[in-house]
Amino acid sequence: MKRRLLQIAVAGFAYAASFSTLGNAQNQLVIEDWNIPPGIAGPDQACSFPQPILPRVNVADLSLEGDHLPPADEQHLAAEIKDGEYTGSPDVVKGEMVERARAAWMDHGYFEPVAEGEVKVLTSSPVSERVAVTIRIRAGQQYRLGWIRFANNHAIRNLKALRSTFAVHDGDIFDREKIAQGLEDLRKLYGDLGYINFTSVPDTQVDANNSVVNLLIDVDEGKQFYISNIDTAGLDESASQAVLKDALQKRGDLYNRQLMTLSLQRYAAWLRPGVAQESRIRLRPDERTGTVAVTFDFQPCPPDAQPAQ
Repeated sequence: MKRRLLQIAVAGFAYAASFSTLGNAQNQLVIEDWNIPPGIAGPDQACSFPQPILPRVNVADLSLEGDHLPPADEQHLAAEIKDGEYTGSPDVVKGEMVERARAAWMDHGYFEPVAEGEVKVLTSSPVSERVAVTIRIRAGQQYRLGWIRFANNHAIRNLKALRSTFAVHDGDIFDREKIAQGLEDLRKLYGDLGYINFTSVPDTQVDANNSVVNLLIDVDEGKQFYISNIDTAGLDESASQAVLKDALQKRGDLYNRQLMTLSLQRYAAWLRPGVAQESRIRLRPDERTGTVAVTFDFQPCPPDAQPAQ
């Protein structure tokens, strides 16, 4: 039996994404203009992110060789890879495509698939390239989930409640994506109870003889936090007061991730389109006192960007 830490990103595999607009002469990528609603301070203009200009890469031809998924699933994977947005060198792009392919096989219970890729540049210019891609997969052994158990869970003793965050049953195909989503939902569950620094480490126990993977999740709950203050950023005084009055939590309450998110959703129209709402709830925890200051951030541009000129 082999044991290892399962390398699963909480939100699944992250793929590099490119912006939809090429940069200007100052090597900046610019998000499209957004009409800032009344009450939000600052000029009505786009945000720019200093970035090097890299050529776009378009997949003109794709071949999947070696082991195969069910036809419908493989067609979906091929379309996902071909329709993806890529920038950078052929090796970087190849790596992204290979990881997408590996993730697809892992979602079908192949715990250790081996993927290799080749990229052939068909045409090239300073701003774009057309490539042909070949990806070869050796799927290896398919596994099912044996069980999921938890260690060091003190705040939540109800094991059924913890287990219910994972939408995969014992005996099902071991699905990487469902496990990753379960870890994210587990984080949210603890966040609703004030454990804002909660982390979990999935430790896999691989039984190759029986084609089973067991999962022991070691949790680090951290400290439970109460709200010391709530404020806003990027709003004028009247708009800020409206948001704070409608907030579902107040100073002194036990921090609740879900209630804070719902509070911000009431004013979602004031956020730039495409912004992840939870990312605009900024927390400043004080470990010594077990309190956290909360800021609803409505600033048009995130901290790593500047207003476009």
